[in-house]
Amino acid sequence: MISRESSSLEFKESFGWASLPKYLKTSAAYANAKGGYIVFGIANKPHRLCGLSGPNLKLFEDIDPEKMSHNFNEHFAPEIEWTIQEYELQGKVFGLLYIHEAKDKPVVCTKDAGKELKESDIYYRYRGRSERIKYPELRAILEAKRETEQRLWMQHLENIARIGVREAGIFDLHTGSVTGSGGSFLIDESLLSQLSFIKEGEFSEVKGKPALKLIGHVEPLAGSVIGTTKKQIVKTKGIRTADIVLSTLNQDNVPEPDEYIKQICFESTAFLPVYYFIKKSGMTLDKTVEVLEGVVSRSATRGKLIERLKSGNTQELAIPNGSTAAATKKRKYAEALRSKKVNAGLTGKELEYCLQAIRGLTADEVKPNSKYIRELLRNWFNKHYASAKSPLADNLRRAICWVDEALNMGDCK
Repeated sequence: MISRESSSLEFKESFGWASLPKYLKTSAAYANAKGGYIVFGIANKPHRLCGLSGPNLKLFEDIDPEKMSHNFNEHFAPEIEWTIQEYELQGKVFGLLYIHEAKDKPVVCTKDAGKELKESDIYYRYRGRSERIKYPELRAILEAKRETEQRLWMQHLENIARIGVREAGIFDLHTGSVTGSGGSFLIDESLLSQLSFIKEGEFSEVKGKPALKLIGHVEPLAGSVIGTTKKQIVKTKGIRTADIVLSTLNQDNVPEPDEYIKQICFESTAFLPVYYFIKKSGMTLDKTVEVLEGVVSRSATRGKLIERLKSGNTQELAIPNGSTAAATKKRKYAEALRSKKVNAGLTGKELEYCLQAIRGLTADEVKPNSKYIRELLRNWFNKHYASAKSPLADNLRRAICWVDEALNMGDCK
């Protein structure tokens, strides 16, 4: 390994639940700094690529996101945002745990855990070390928090000034009451537990409540009386990966295709279908890039999506001509796809070979078989994606991307 452990990188040779407090401490330190990776499968002194294998690999593969989130939330507040994936290199599998920089610092330990975690401690990532925060860094965090609050106050005041004091109202997220100089109304209590008012495009998978984007106006029904009649709210649910994928495979006539394009910037991967929505929106590729460059997102996905569109690279994959078992299976599945004789019940490695075979079809082969291939992909996505391990999930996304590119890319100029 050329890279050393740093303020954003830590190596672990293996993964084990007994070391969880150490992982949590490092995660909190990353969250209070600039974010970073814990990489599992790197030997210590010297650092070399050993990978995860056997029971150790299975432990990592079987990590339950709900259980992991519970451990984070049980020991720290505010919430720590994290993502996890496997990465294969030179035939070896490595585990990656990425911790996002916290939006609301400092993240504080709320519960003791062994020798590593102490209640009320604040951890920070220094060069290759996770330890209790020092005064300069804590002061910088508190100063930044104060400046953020001041900026939010100014934004609220500017909005009130722009709207006008008499026209502005205040929505109490806890009670559902909206008050203003013209009176007040209530959002029914049964809806409050279902609504999360959030910035456009920011959707959370781990907070538990569905994230909804409100569209249009909140209007009382004719003749309604506050406290006696429910109010009408016009809303659509938040766009997520499944909506982006299934709308493409179903060829739905979505009402706001540009919103689907922008939402990709906030998902965990840039390899999602996009050309279908560009075609539906009527935008050029240059205009689409301009729109994406105006999206405010801290995720690297936005940059990767823009690069996809600018480069014009596709997910088409050449099917190997070799005599290996894998190459033979891919050629067999490519032929089965052309003749529409694929077993829809494929699973595991066989399904991965078939998905790679889809990417081996030319655009001219995809188009006449479009409906058949889209039905297969829709079935596999609905059945496997939510619980799929990283390699299968990645193959699903890239196969769907190639079908989207083959069908729609040529119509986007």
